[in-house]
Parts: sequence; structure tokens; C-alpha cells
Amino acid sequence: MGKIYYDSDASLDHLKGKTICVIGYGSQGHAHALNLRDSGLNVVIGYPHAHDKRVQAKSVTLRTALADGFSVLNVPEAVAASQVVMVLAPDEAQAGLYKSFIEPSLKKGDLLLFAHGFNVHYNQIIPPDNIDVALIAPKGPGHLVRRIYTEGAGVPCLVAIQQDAS
Repeated sequence: MGKIYYDSDASLDHLKGKTICVIGYGSQGHAHALNLRDSGLNVVIGYPHAHDKRVQAKSVTLRTALADGFSVLNVPEAVAASQVVMVLAPDEAQAGLYKSFIEPSLKKGDLLLFAHGFNVHYNQIIPPDNIDVALIAPKGPGHLVRRIYTEGAGVPCLVAIQQDAS
């Protein structure tokens, strides 16, 4: 049986002073990034080839993240600058992004988060033993997650610990 947690059971103090990297700025990525930033936390967006003007010209999500005022870095730069990494790219892209860009930049003690467990569960992504790995999966599409947050509430989430290194 799962345990139900409420706002009073959690504190953002554990995240204050840390940099949170959100990889992907689609449906879930924009909601997580905006909600975290609006909660007073330091957020950067990790995007493959973020500094390439051709990529910027073609990518609506990259242009949106920039227009929303985020610092958008190449994924390895964003991961290296962060202590918390939230992977919100599409499931089919995660394993490749992880192997090429995320894994080489992870540091001991980092927290690696996912909103869907497919790639970790099916060993498409195998994190090193010295980092924490968890799932935070809102039960709603990103636009709903964002709207409910702006109204002063939240949506239910599933939370699971895959690996507790710390």
C-alpha cells in the first residue's frame, strides 16, 4: 500500500541553493520548469545543441524556453551545472540523450528524476550507483499541471525511489 503525502509533508528547503536542470521543454518540461522557478528555485533548461542558431530557428520548444526567460544550455553544460536533473524529453529519446549527454556529466550525489519509469525499469538507462534516482510523475498533462499551479493548487503525483545513494 502506498503512502499519501501532502504539501505539509514536504519542504522546498532541500532544493534551495541548488540548480535544477530540466531536460526538455515540451508538455511536462515547461510545466515543471515554470512551477519550480515560480516557487523560488534556480532552474536551467538542458537542450541538445542549444547554442546552434539553426536548431533555435527550427525548435518551437527551444524558442519558447528562451522567451520564457530561462537560461538554456547544451545538455552536458546544464547537467554539469546542476545537482538535480529532471529528464522530461520524450521516452524514445531519453536513452540516447542519457548515454551521449547526461551520463558523462553526472556527479556523485546528483539526483536524477524522471516523470515516466519506462527507460529505467527496462534498463535502457542504468544510472551509476553514486547518484539518487527517483520518479515524480504528475497525474495530468503539463498544461493542466501548470494551470492548477497558477491557481494555487497542484495535481496528484506518483513518487517512487529507484535508487537511494544518499
